[in-house]
This record gives sequence, structure tokens and C-alpha cells, in this order.
Amino acid sequence: MPAWFLASIILLFAAALISACGGGGSGSGSSTIAVKLATVAQPGQTPQAKGITVTLLLPQGVTLRTVTGTRQTAPGVFRFSGAAPFANVTSQLFPRPLFGTYSAGSPGRNAVTLAFTSPVAFGAGEFATLSCEVPAGVTAPAASFQILDFHASGDSATQFADDITAQFQAPTVTLVP
Repeated sequence: MPAWFLASIILLFAAALISACGGGGSGSGSSTIAVKLATVAQPGQTPQAKGITVTLLLPQGVTLRTVTGTRQTAPGVFRFSGAAPFANVTSQLFPRPLFGTYSAGSPGRNAVTLAFTSPVAFGAGEFATLSCEVPAGVTAPAASFQILDFHASGDSATQFADDITAQFQAPTVTLVP
């Protein structure tokens, strides 16, 4: 067998392995957990949000599935839930899919940002569920997920023109194994 032929096969095999690498995903022995995000109104407040932006720092080793070659979360990684508008809609076309922006952090912790607006106002409570990949041997209790940034808007047309963040306490994180 000619040396160039063998080298070509090795290069093709290496290229196939490299192209299979992506941002997160289920490996052998990994599990998926659902992370539910919710807001709590400040005492005496009844906020009605039309837009939310939240950045969540993930525990070390926890990842998310992404669209290959991008920082966008894969379809189904985020979904509306609870009090959020469209939480009970089962159509894959309406509303638009809910996506986050995923970033590899340092040292070894990743973050994800979710931002959405809605034509329909919604109150405090659960608003999104995130599907996370947890490798075997990694523990990820709810306390290890950290909210880095949170903003709420009362006007969906101009996100944050009507900033109502102060009407909320920091969002809460609940895990559903």
C-alpha cells in the first residue's frame, strides 16, 4: 500500500474526529438535568414583564448542546415554561424557538445568556427550562448554578426602556433530575 494512500486515510479519519467535536453534548455516562428558572416578586409588587434577560453561570463540567460551529444553544435546550407566555404551546413553529447564547468561561465554567421579549405580559414565577448535560462523576446541585445578570422589562417593543428589574428578587434555580 502506498504511503500517500495510508497518510490520506489517516488524515480523513482525523478530520472526521475533529468535525464531530462540538460545544457540549451527551457523551457516554453523561446525564441530562432540567434547570428551571423563575422570578419572585418583591414584597408588595406585582410586576408584569414583557422581556427578560438572564445570564446563568453553570457549574464546572456542565455543558449545553449547541448548534455546530456557533455559540447558539441547540433547539430544545431552552424552552418556555411556567408563567412565561407560550409555556403551553406545543407547536414547533409558534412561538419562535427559544435560544440562548452559550460561552465557554474560565476557569472551566461555562455561562449561558437567555434574552426574550413577548407581546403578552407575564407575572413572577417560572419562565424557562434549560436542559444541561452533566458528565459522569460531576455533581451539580442547584446552589452551584449562579445568576450573573438579570433584567426585566415592562415593554416588549423597546427592551429595557421600561426597566422593572427592581420589582423582582434575584431569579431562583430549581433542578429536576
